[in-house]
Amino acid sequence: MRISTRQAFYALSLLVVLGTPTIALSEEIGTSCADCPNYSGAYSIENQTGVTINYRYRWGNKHPWKSMSLPSGRIETHSYPLGENRSTRVPTPYVRFDSIGGDGGAYTPQEYRMEFYAVGYAGYGPTVNRTQPKRYYFQYAADRRHINLFAR
Repeated sequence: MRISTRQAFYALSLLVVLGTPTIALSEEIGTSCADCPNYSGAYSIENQTGVTINYRYRWGNKHPWKSMSLPSGRIETHSYPLGENRSTRVPTPYVRFDSIGGDGGAYTPQEYRMEFYAVGYAGYGPTVNRTQPKRYYFQYAADRRHINLFAR
């Protein structure tokens, strides 16, 4: 079978078009953040009192208080996103609770300014991933009426 010059030209043109990468249809090439650091500021509270503790918490003075009920023997972790920078400035966390139990329903507020640790994924490389939040615990005082919040 003989191929004409015109057919050869069209076949060659088709091969060039199909074999050349098409820039307009290609995916964009860029950097991925799959291995970028991702941190949260976190603290945890453990209840060692033998009774459920109701408390409120918030991050900073501009965020609303949120209510929490923490059964005895349980731990609750509170966190705030930091993004890629573990040193990002974030609102200070606060915890508020009734510090006297068994007083006929009277509310004696106690408020603490909390500290937190940056936890999460440190990204690719030699940086160590911190996974433990700053730890606190509720515990009754020796009189079994006053409730305190301690740091570990």
